[in-house]
Amino acid sequence: MENPLIRAKARDFVGKGFARKVRALGFLPAVLYGGEGEPRPLVVDAKAVTNVLNGKGGRNTIVSLSIEDEKAPEQTLAVVREFQVHPVKRNLEHCDFLRVGEGTELTVKVPVRLTGKSEGEKLGAHLNLAMRQVTLRCRAGSVPEEIVIDVTPFKVGQVMTLSQLPLGEGARAMFVKDNAVVTLKMPRAEKGAAGEEAEGAEAPAAAEATKA
Repeated sequence: MENPLIRAKARDFVGKGFARKVRALGFLPAVLYGGEGEPRPLVVDAKAVTNVLNGKGGRNTIVSLSIEDEKAPEQTLAVVREFQVHPVKRNLEHCDFLRVGEGTELTVKVPVRLTGKSEGEKLGAHLNLAMRQVTLRCRAGSVPEEIVIDVTPFKVGQVMTLSQLPLGEGARAMFVKDNAVVTLKMPRAEKGAAGEEAEGAEAPAAAEATKA
């Protein structure tokens, strides 16, 4: 799959006044850093960056950044590391790009999705997705759009933890505690129903004691 193309221009000016003028023209102030190159102030197409961030891969998407510059043009792979939005209008105001290669390791957050109907659910068990996204460490060229867990074979009482996630080669979950991601448990009996049963059992006993 081709990386989305974002065209950029090198900028020599900085400051709030210049940034406002850039935004008014539909562009976005940005900075490129990391890798073997020097940090570079840029101007990019705001719509192109917004489309990438709103896409399925979000900020984990690797883009092809093409920088127009008479002195030092550059074509590099990059990811959006940070971005700022207007507090009211919610449109982008600035973004930072990080240079990457296919083998560059990144720490990313990836959503989790369940598929299938488990054996336990057919018996009345409750399936719970405890973590809707997890933090992974993986190569830039192998960042998954999502982690898909097929729960079809899950049985009552089964738990899948972070260390048991189905991940691609070279990817690993980052965690301090190996917390549960998916659980499958039978629902507990409601206290109200249990209390009514107990009261029903006590009534006949009280009646017998009065007769005696």
